[in-house]
Amino acid sequence: MAMEVDQSEGGRVYTKQTSASGSVTVSLHPLVIMNISDHFTRVRMQNEEASPPVYGALLGSQKGRSVEICNSFELVVSIVDGHAVLDKEYFVSKEEQFKQVFSTMEFLGWYTTGDAPTEVDIKFHEQISADHENSLLLQLNPMARTSQLPVSVYESLIEIVEGQPKILFTWVPYTLATEEAERIGVDHIARSSVTGSSQTSAVAEQLSAQHGAIKMLHSRVRIILDYLKAVQEGELPKNHEILREVSSLCDQLPVLDSKSFGRDFHSQTNDVMLMSYLAAITKGLSTTSDFVSKVNVLYDRHGIGRRTRGLLF
Repeated sequence: MAMEVDQSEGGRVYTKQTSASGSVTVSLHPLVIMNISDHFTRVRMQNEEASPPVYGALLGSQKGRSVEICNSFELVVSIVDGHAVLDKEYFVSKEEQFKQVFSTMEFLGWYTTGDAPTEVDIKFHEQISADHENSLLLQLNPMARTSQLPVSVYESLIEIVEGQPKILFTWVPYTLATEEAERIGVDHIARSSVTGSSQTSAVAEQLSAQHGAIKMLHSRVRIILDYLKAVQEGELPKNHEILREVSSLCDQLPVLDSKSFGRDFHSQTNDVMLMSYLAAITKGLSTTSDFVSKVNVLYDRHGIGRRTRGLLF
C-alpha cells in the first residue's frame, strides 16, 4: 500500500492507493451522472466561476458488498470560511420525501465536482459521516479532457497522518449498470444535444414515424367524416358503394361500450386519480408540517420572552 499526500490548487489532497479492489462493488446508473452534469451546468451558468463546486446526495440500494447507485438529489450548502456547511434540516427533509416515494432506496453517500478529493471535501464528509457512516464519495471532473468517463468513486477510512487520525479516501472501481429506459434516454440525449448535428436518436425516429402515421390517419378520417356530412346535408349524392365500405370499416373497430371495457376503464381512471390525490395530500401534509414547525418556533420564542420579562420585573 502507498499513501499519497499531494499539493493541488484546491488544497491538500488526501488519498490512499491500495492494490485491493475495495470493500464494496459499486454499480453506477447513468441517471446519476446526468443529474450531476445538469446540476453543475445550471450552477455554472448562474455564477461567474469557471468550475464551481456542487454537492448532492446519492441514493440506491445495498445488498451485502454490492452497492447500486440509482438516483441523486441536490443539497443546500453554504460556504463559511472557505468550507462547505451542510443544511441538515433540508437534507433530512429531502431524504424523508425520497423514502416516501422510493421506499427501496437508501442514502449511500454524496457527490461533488473536482479532479481529486480536497481538504474541503474531507470536512464536508465529516458532516455527512456524523449521521451516515460508511458513506461513499462520487466525484465528477467536468473539466477533464479525456476519452474515459471522468467519474471517480471513493470510500473513506481512518489513517494516522503525521501523528493525527485523518480521513483518507481510497478509490473504488465501479461498473455502469443501465436499464432499457435509461439506455433509450441516454441515446436520445447524446444525439440530440450535439449542436448542428444531423443525427437523430432511435426514439426520435420512431416518434416521428408514429406522428406521421397518426397525422395521415387523421386526415383520412377527416375526409370520410366530411363526405358523410355532405351526403347527410344533401350537398352530395349518395354513393352506396362508398357507404358500404364506410360501414364495413366502422364494423371493424373494437366495441367500446362493453361491460369489460367500462370496468377496466373506470378502474384505471380511479388508480390515476388516486395517485394524484395522494401526491396532493403528501404535498399538503408537508406544507402543514413546515407551518406547524414555524409556529412552534415562534411560540417558544414568545414564551421565553415572557418568562424573561417575568424574571426582570
